[in-house]
Amino acid sequence: MRKFNTSQKVVMAMGILGGIIGVYGKFNDWEYADYFPFFYTGMTMVWIVFLPSSRSCCGLFKRKKAQES
Repeated sequence: MRKFNTSQKVVMAMGILGGIIGVYGKFNDWEYADYFPFFYTGMTMVWIVFLPSSRSCCGLFKRKKAQES
């Protein structure tokens, strides 16, 4: 498991909290429109934490500068 920076930890915590609220609402017979946005948003936030950062991008489609000679 890789180390997360502070902002990734905050997003992960918010995502887990949103997922817990969504599951709580599901099992306490909330309306679908009431619990699903919490669950969906929370799970998306957890997933976003594991995406590679822009610093690790290889720049596959970046234009290369012409060599000066």
